Amino acid sequence: MKKGVALYTGGKDSHFALIESLKQGTYVDLLIIVVPKLSDSWLFHTVNIGLSQIHADLIGAKKVVVEVSGVKEREVVEAISFLQRLNLDSKYDHLVSGAVASKYQKERVDLIAEELGLKHVTPLWGRDQETLLVEEVGELSFIITAIQAYGLDLNWLGSLVSRGRVKAFLNDVKKASVSVVGEGGEFETFVVSSKLFRAGGIYINAADLVRYPQHGSGYYFLKSVTVIQPPRLEAQELHTRQVIS
Repeated sequence: MKKGVALYTGGKDSHFALIESLKQGTYVDLLIIVVPKLSDSWLFHTVNIGLSQIHADLIGAKKVVVEVSGVKEREVVEAISFLQRLNLDSKYDHLVSGAVASKYQKERVDLIAEELGLKHVTPLWGRDQETLLVEEVGELSFIITAIQAYGLDLNWLGSLVSRGRVKAFLNDVKKASVSVVGEGGEFETFVVSSKLFRAGGIYINAADLVRYPQHGSGYYFLKSVTVIQPPRLEAQELHTRQVIS
């Protein structure tokens, strides 16, 4: 089995890419978490990005945090410059990402992998998005942490999407005529339970909900979370409606 590192956000696609890459023979034991200083980064995830470090502990993987400016293209150069100092190609074969359909995203990560001497592995690339989302909730569950597409119901912010709710979520996303997996940043997610987690899942204790109805956008910023055992995750949907400060 090949060893890999992953560009990791804590969202459903980057997480499911770990699961799929493992099935395809690449074991990821290092998560690269890129933290942009600007909230409107063109390439890297920003909402709740700091909490993705908790996933590394739940998975049993190492982690490295890379700070970049968030400025278009410059952030790519900055990430490469930092990661080159780690000599990753001496220990690893692959760089895994959760790219699905964005050519911009894939081409930039292709470049990062090339500069690091690694092969870019994209197990989700080109897959049917509706089928992909259904497959994802078969392995994990997530909450909606950002909506940035006019027409998508803001009531989904902070809501849990799991097997029981994926059909309703799919229907609303298709009505809004946006990417089913949020590939263009139409919505963002944070994984709270997964078959990869070794010690339970994530329970949200407190969060800030910010809405901008005139723009059709909003955010669910996690302030406090707890690692808990899976049975309590069943109460996550009700709980997230009560923790907003």
